[in-house]
Amino acid sequence: MSLEQLCDLKSVLPTTSCTNFMDNKDQNLQNFPYRLMPPVPGTPVLSHLGRKVNHGTTTVGFVYQGGIVLCADSRLCNGINVCSQKMNKIVPISKHIVGTLAGGAADCKYWYRVLTRESRLHELRYKQPMSVSAAAKMIGNVSQMHRGTGLDMGMLLAGYGPKGPTLIYVDSEGMNISGKKFAVGSGASNALGILDPMYCFDLSDEQAFELALQCIYQATLCDAYTGGIVLLYRMGPVTHGTVKEVDCMELHKKYSTYALSQMDIDLE
Repeated sequence: MSLEQLCDLKSVLPTTSCTNFMDNKDQNLQNFPYRLMPPVPGTPVLSHLGRKVNHGTTTVGFVYQGGIVLCADSRLCNGINVCSQKMNKIVPISKHIVGTLAGGAADCKYWYRVLTRESRLHELRYKQPMSVSAAAKMIGNVSQMHRGTGLDMGMLLAGYGPKGPTLIYVDSEGMNISGKKFAVGSGASNALGILDPMYCFDLSDEQAFELALQCIYQATLCDAYTGGIVLLYRMGPVTHGTVKEVDCMELHKKYSTYALSQMDIDLE
């Protein structure tokens, strides 16, 4: 508020733009403290809203008897350009919640930082950790309030609570779904082609890890936006952490050889 008065934004913004937000500014900020100021018409931000920028990634998460497995690639793309091969897309939010990134890297990173702060404040206020459902509800509120403004993110939020493991999918369209298995990103359909027929709750740890890696490997084959280093992460009832990091080329050597051997057996 003081920054707005200091910058005299009312005199800068045209009276025909953003009037609904400016008129209800105090009410919006009181209901939700993280409503962002709409961009000024004519700025580069608004000029790109009508044009879809291609983002790419693949993240997979599912619940099994040993906990929750999360797996993601590390390729960062802007359109047809590969910007980085070392993007960490599995982010710890608190001691009890971990999230994955898909969509706009800046959008996901910013709102994950906000969520991390809110989670810590919740622990200090109420002397108990924030639940995964509460974290997903907060991100869902963000998505609803910023629909149509260019927000681009798809998140998997995973964690343990009194009722056991929880896995929730949230995206910038306001979707908020709890389930046992999800794949998010440009290669999600390819990953689901492996995950759907092979998933079951009674998987062992090794079987669950192999399934997650195969899902991401399939996405790297069929989706140019997926690649780099594959990060495998496991959440257990007590502890959670990274299981392994594997280059997608190593996965190709492993699983392509296995597929060819299985084909030879079938032909025989």
